[in-house]
Amino acid sequence: MHIAIVGAGLGGLAAAVAAHRAGHEVTVLERAPELREAGAGVAILPNGLLALDSLGVGARPRAGAALHDGGGFALRDRHGHTLLAPEPAAVVRPTGSPFVAVRRPWLHGLLAGALPAGTIRTWSEVTGVRETDVHVEVDGVPDVQADVVVIADGAGSLLRRALFPTHPGLAGSGEKAALAIAPVAPAAAAPVVGELLDDRTGDRFGCLPMVEGVYWYSLWRASADNAAVDPEQRHRWLLDRRADWHPSVAALIAATPPTGVHVVETAQLVRPLPTLAVGRVALLGDAAHAMTPDLGQGACLAFEDAVALGKVLVDADPAYVPAALQIYSARRLPRTSQQQWEARRMNRMLRLTGGQAQLRNTALRCVPRSLATHDLAAQFRFDEDVP
Repeated sequence: MHIAIVGAGLGGLAAAVAAHRAGHEVTVLERAPELREAGAGVAILPNGLLALDSLGVGARPRAGAALHDGGGFALRDRHGHTLLAPEPAAVVRPTGSPFVAVRRPWLHGLLAGALPAGTIRTWSEVTGVRETDVHVEVDGVPDVQADVVVIADGAGSLLRRALFPTHPGLAGSGEKAALAIAPVAPAAAAPVVGELLDDRTGDRFGCLPMVEGVYWYSLWRASADNAAVDPEQRHRWLLDRRADWHPSVAALIAATPPTGVHVVETAQLVRPLPTLAVGRVALLGDAAHAMTPDLGQGACLAFEDAVALGKVLVDADPAYVPAALQIYSARRLPRTSQQQWEARRMNRMLRLTGGQAQLRNTALRCVPRSLATHDLAAQFRFDEDVP
């Protein structure tokens, strides 16, 4: 069969690798003039790494990336004092996989390199999809007809909106996020791995050491952002706003070139989609289940989606496609919907301020470490043969 994938981000390329491994002809349609991936670093949690293993590309991230044992999921106050810290080794032991931190463009290139030459077509903007009795026609790229179309064009997907016109769609979270990589770890203040919370403002900061440099992120309420768009001014604003945090925070920001800080507003679907497949069209990754980054699962769930899609398409013929995609949706929708709601709950909890934040901190300190470890380890499990 011929499978067309709309979008050449991490999720779209993972889906292409899965479809290629399932024995199908694949075309990836990317509207940008060149193949590139924006952003800084990405944490690949154990379930995401296991999914990459299933796609045949997990070995290099394991071998050439900074391995983390779970300490990155500790919650701390802005001074670095622990509020909640799962047992690192016990988090990853049940999964059989660590989690790794890599540069996002590197991972993007790894997935692209696993595809045959000519699979990815740039300057190919898809404006709509239309089903016929035997295939799917792709508007905007008239020479492409496919047996299956996979929509993987990101959180702001226009094709998702066309498929689900009554769904409320995407909504901003009210938070902005700065994403960056400090080229070297500051010598004066060792990075505090985990997420630091400010109970005065609701701001957050986290970091993960990499083989080269340190991936860091910072979040704040969009309403509090009076900084100019100019990178230098933004950089100074970030430093000033976190001047009395743990010393490693300012050190990491200062070690990062202002032009290397990527700022976005985070967003989420207002509610989960009713299905991830309509006829011969499937949705995957952020196009299917956009959520705030509070669980760190965005890319990992897209990799899981790709594995599940590849599984249902093995040995499939065109007549079986609608049924196969319904199986894909039935397998993925419960998990992705649950993760969306969990990300929303986590976002509300982490951005509390004042007395509510102080109560949260007290409650977090009272959570048994064994319970936090068990819950996190359960979230990280992935078995490609189990829905």
